[in-house]
Amino acid sequence: MAIGGVPFFSAGGHKPTREQALAYYRAVAAVRRLNLATWEEVIAAERLGEPEENQGFLIKTQRRVAGEGETRVWRARTLLICAGTFPNPRPLRVPGAQLPKVMFRLADPTPYFGRDVLVAGGGNSAATAGMTLAEAGARVTVAMRRAPIDFQNHLRPFIVRDLNIMAEEKRLTLLTNVCVASIGPRSVQLIPFVGSEPAYEIPNDFVFAMLGHTADMTLFHRLGLPLAEDGLPIYNEVTAETPAPGIYVAGSLSRANIILESRRRAVEIVARIASFRS
Repeated sequence: MAIGGVPFFSAGGHKPTREQALAYYRAVAAVRRLNLATWEEVIAAERLGEPEENQGFLIKTQRRVAGEGETRVWRARTLLICAGTFPNPRPLRVPGAQLPKVMFRLADPTPYFGRDVLVAGGGNSAATAGMTLAEAGARVTVAMRRAPIDFQNHLRPFIVRDLNIMAEEKRLTLLTNVCVASIGPRSVQLIPFVGSEPAYEIPNDFVFAMLGHTADMTLFHRLGLPLAEDGLPIYNEVTAETPAPGIYVAGSLSRANIILESRRRAVEIVARIASFRS
């Protein structure tokens, strides 16, 4: 969890909570006096001169909430885009998916206490949401296509462990080899992902469709970044630079699905960009 050479201590060596991790990252930002421009959205980006001239970029941002609508202009020699792949949740394309009971993010589990909740998805977010809802007193069913096992690239080992324990203790219901067939006002119809068994129905009040997300490609198009078939930028595997000179990508935009690998690569990329100043 540690970044920037600042140690991260957790009591008893246990996995820290989300709140503990965020407090640590805020402390690192404060101690290192990072120049953060929060609550600002990049709304325009323009290259200065021709690409081979390396004159940098003009970036226009717009404030959100605090100072709503105000704009600022930044000048940058290089751009490192780490926008992530989470702005647009993947839709659930089944009958009833447009009902107001269907949601794509979990903020507060409390409103779902005592209700029948289905969480559909096979990733870390789906498993974590299911466990969080169950701990808050919801009657949870987690529907996955594949059984959760250790060292799958889409599930962290400690999440697999905790999810299986909660299922064994009957604190939630874990269904595998299933997908959602349709959603009704008071029930959900499930069908086997593989096999010829008929669909079946379970009681349901709310559905969380945690099927992953896709990146917002607006900025990529504005910067003229060529995209691969998966909708993410094409880039050099060694340097992380895109075909648009001076523009780099890191994090999940570089398809680094493992957090440790993503952080290691980001450090290398930033060090490379910083070396251009000398």
